[in-house]
Amino acid sequence: MNTEVTTQPNPQSIPLRLTEPQFEKGVWPCPEDRLERHKEIENLSPVLLNAQAPLVFAIDAPWGGGKTTFIKLWQHFLEHKENKVSLYLNAWESDFAEDPLLPMLAVLDDWLSTFDPESTAGKYWSKTKKLAPRLIRTGLSTAAKVATFGALDADAAIERVAADAAGGITGDVIDAFKAKQSALNQFKKQLNKALDGLPEGQQNLIIFVDELDRCKPTYAIEVLERIKHLFDIDRLVFVLAINRDQLSKSLQGVYGPSFDGLHYLKRFIDLDYHLRVPDIDAYIEAKIDQPDIREYFQTRNSEREDNQFCASILKWLTKRFSYTPRDIDQLIIRLRLIFRSIPKDHYLDIAILTPLLVLRQQDSGLYQRYVDDISVVNEVAEFLLNGRIGEVEVDRPMGAVIGCLIAAGMDRYTEVSIEPLIEPWRTWFEALPEQDERIHEIRTLLSIVQDSGEYRRRNGVRSLAFKRIELVNQIDVSA
Repeated sequence: MNTEVTTQPNPQSIPLRLTEPQFEKGVWPCPEDRLERHKEIENLSPVLLNAQAPLVFAIDAPWGGGKTTFIKLWQHFLEHKENKVSLYLNAWESDFAEDPLLPMLAVLDDWLSTFDPESTAGKYWSKTKKLAPRLIRTGLSTAAKVATFGALDADAAIERVAADAAGGITGDVIDAFKAKQSALNQFKKQLNKALDGLPEGQQNLIIFVDELDRCKPTYAIEVLERIKHLFDIDRLVFVLAINRDQLSKSLQGVYGPSFDGLHYLKRFIDLDYHLRVPDIDAYIEAKIDQPDIREYFQTRNSEREDNQFCASILKWLTKRFSYTPRDIDQLIIRLRLIFRSIPKDHYLDIAILTPLLVLRQQDSGLYQRYVDDISVVNEVAEFLLNGRIGEVEVDRPMGAVIGCLIAAGMDRYTEVSIEPLIEPWRTWFEALPEQDERIHEIRTLLSIVQDSGEYRRRNGVRSLAFKRIELVNQIDVSA
């Protein structure tokens, strides 16, 4: 059967970027809650809704740890289960703004502008907006301006910036400061009154701020400063989704390597919450059980349950390389693209495709060596297994995976002898006691290699995998 196909992935059929989760109104817990976060949300909600405010609460998790999905689920719970108001700001999407106060006010305006202008909330919000122009920074901050002038004449640079701030003329800057301070106090009072628009029985307004650690460091600092100095009012709770370690390192890029970023963040954050480590196995099961993937496997001729086999390979590899949920999402999008690019009557073994796709991401040099020379397959095996042959654990389904990677190289064009490749495995197998749990997997590996005639008949399996992997790696599936 010819395996050389020209079908290309259809980008319109598969999302190339991770999309925001969509939840059905009125349904809780949500079927989309793949990581079973609902208990955490149910426990945290009354704490923040009734806490003494102002309050800044940080959700800390590594990049790709599911922070965005968590706060989107949380918003869904508040709105559709608790009938509470909450607001959402993606800081990364708004870091083009000269002053983060603008996107913050825009988020508030989306809610408060829905009130009757004659209502209490409507009247006070109108007054709040009128005060905003006095608080919005125009132009670069003094520190940023001085930095751009360089260090040749710092004193002159500071005098120049001070003159700009005063409009280039001598004036009473103290009066100007007092006027701004008065505007700030009035801003807080008016906004606090506008919060009377919260539903009856809701004590606090929760504002979620997402993706702060992906912003430019200077912008992230300004967001934190605005929250601390402008929005420290009763009944207002900010929930920040951050990777604390990453954000502190970004701050070091601004203030220098000796700067204590973690200590600095404590000035702005009142409470920390470390997001629970998810059940990755359950997450993979749910992701593989998508209709298009399930249908693809069901229509192919296979002696095994390919969707479950694929899930078991992914579970092993994602644990081996500590993949986050976002990493898994991106990997599965690439798999879906490959599935769509290969007709259902063409042969491509999932035990070859999946580990090679991961190998391409984790060690592109070793991947290319395997592409060029099948004789390095045992080096690939030791890298995937994270140990030397004869010493390492071999859990299911890695025996089948390594066996397929060896056997797939034994097509009619390969001149490499199979015996030196399989000899270390046969020696290990013969030395293992019968009760050793690894013996089953190594027996599976040897069996697949010894029956590699299947791969010889299906010429081009390995090269087809290479071509498809290279194709999808040229397509942006980042979030």
